[in-house]
Amino acid sequence: MLYWSANSTHRNPEFFPEPEKFEPSRFEGNGPLPYSYVPFGGGPRMCPGKEYARMEILVFMHNVVKRFNWEKLLPDEKIIVNPMRVPAKGLPVRLLPHHA
Repeated sequence: MLYWSANSTHRNPEFFPEPEKFEPSRFEGNGPLPYSYVPFGGGPRMCPGKEYARMEILVFMHNVVKRFNWEKLLPDEKIIVNPMRVPAKGLPVRLLPHHA
């Protein structure tokens, strides 16, 4: 049996130097090599909702960032891997409205 994890490909330093570093600019221009970043699959089995999902998350993030300040409730929360990296306690946050 073979198990392949997209997460391990997405964190491969051969494709993404300093993979743990938050660096959105790595997706500018031509972006990563084909099939090195596959959050929606690839080829003939690509997710048909890919573009809708991208638009939806951009609208959501815009509204959350513009309307709220974020406060981590567990600043030293550990990250566990099983098989994907996730916050051990679910990353609880408090959203505080921006004061205009």
